[in-house]
Amino acid sequence: MNRMEGERIAELTQLLRLRRLREEAARIECEAKRAARDSAQAAVAETEREVERLRLEREALADAVAGAMAASMPRLGPFAISRREALDDLLERAEYALIDDEEALAEAQEALDEAQAAWLQARARCEAVEQLDRRTRLGFAQAAEQRLEREVDAMPSLVSMRSAL
Repeated sequence: MNRMEGERIAELTQLLRLRRLREEAARIECEAKRAARDSAQAAVAETEREVERLRLEREALADAVAGAMAASMPRLGPFAISRREALDDLLERAEYALIDDEEALAEAQEALDEAQAAWLQARARCEAVEQLDRRTRLGFAQAAEQRLEREVDAMPSLVSMRSAL
């Protein structure tokens, strides 16, 4: 291998190392975005459960007021109204929180999609340099083999020239 070929191999090796580092950084970023998305999904699911729990509690209160508590409504009515208003307030807050959580989830999914695209692009660039490195090394090896064959082929003529002297 001549000096130029050695320099070319060294450059490709350095470029490949850089591409691999960039790919690894993109993969790590993608994993972080995936974890953030998963966390946002969990928050949405938790808020949905809270909204459902509050709705069920409000329905149960309404059923209780309409049914068994009807006879004692004058005394318990203000408490039931107060509890219903509190549940309505909590439910409204939970619904707004759910909207916020869903928006955060959409943003996290978009960030994950962008990170995945960046990782795939980094991977493709790395693979391109790997292929270039393989082709270059193969080309240099074939060129060295051809030089060696020419030298071996030239040897008999050198031997015959030496013996003629």
